[in-house]
Amino acid sequence: MRRVCTKHLRAGMQLAQPVISSDGKILLAKGQVLRESYISRLIQLGVYSVYVVDPRFPDIAAEDFLSEQSRLQALRLVRSACTSLISGSLLDTSAISEVVDMLIEDLSSKPNLLVSIFDIRLKDDYTFAHSVNVCSFAILIGMAFALHKGQLRELAVGALMHDLGKTALPRELLHKPGPLSPAEYEMIQEHARIGFDILRRQGEIGLLSAHIAFQHHERIDGNGYPRNLTGTDIHLYGRIVAVADVYDALVSDRAYRSRYLPHKAAEMLTEQSGKAFDAEVVRHFLQQVAFYPTGTLVRLSTGIIGVVVDVNRPVTTRPIVRALYDSRGNDIGDYYELDLSKHSDISIIEVVADETRLA
Repeated sequence: MRRVCTKHLRAGMQLAQPVISSDGKILLAKGQVLRESYISRLIQLGVYSVYVVDPRFPDIAAEDFLSEQSRLQALRLVRSACTSLISGSLLDTSAISEVVDMLIEDLSSKPNLLVSIFDIRLKDDYTFAHSVNVCSFAILIGMAFALHKGQLRELAVGALMHDLGKTALPRELLHKPGPLSPAEYEMIQEHARIGFDILRRQGEIGLLSAHIAFQHHERIDGNGYPRNLTGTDIHLYGRIVAVADVYDALVSDRAYRSRYLPHKAAEMLTEQSGKAFDAEVVRHFLQQVAFYPTGTLVRLSTGIIGVVVDVNRPVTTRPIVRALYDSRGNDIGDYYELDLSKHSDISIIEVVADETRLA
């Protein structure tokens, strides 16, 4: 299996992971052989990359840090919650609790699994997929802080619902491709306050969970919004979700920019660690992120081009790479593997974007 950008797909390739919409519809099943029309549709839907079968590498696999059932159920819940608010209905708090417990149980059962797979999301499903990922990342960070079950539930509920305030904003504003005007930016900032007001009116959602919506854009240096809080004036839950929110936004395609690769997003978080973001939160999170997910094509400092076949923990920046091409681009033939955690003199210098050279 390997990951391929949709613009580099070719007819005849076979999907190794399904493409699923946030309402649970399987748009393309695992094992589906791609046609040109399918590829065009994926690009139109805004799918950045997919996993395809490569018969030369049958042993390369990437397990999602969330089970398919958990991801689908959580996606449906967030979509339903947004629809309810838009129509003026109350949130189904019992369903939120049920999904949160399911996510906590799912993630707790896989303590050694790194965040190493790209979720295959559609352009119009950003809000729903983002909320599920932010919740999942927050749970992982919360477990690293050894939060007890009740605290994890508070954190997870607020993280899953952190962006509900956006349901009150114009859709064209949320998807504007160009820069926002000062007035538009002020409108966007209001989603934090609106989300807090929505959640605190739900009787069964605690005030700390509601404050996550209020605080997830605050920054410890005081340069966040809406109240310019600093340091520990921001609750730990808010500091956790701030990191989870920014990381998932960075690795996602947005209307105004393309996604960053995981190692670049991790570097950007590291640069702001102790400045905008709580350093301990950043450290706990990045220890659980694969900078170079399995199936990623990379160029090494030796000139060798290879595919990531496994990720080392805790040194997630130095994975195991299967060498495929020499420094001149010639197929090596007898593939061999380099464990970069044992070769300090070799490093990854770039991710190779054009993955068709493996086809």
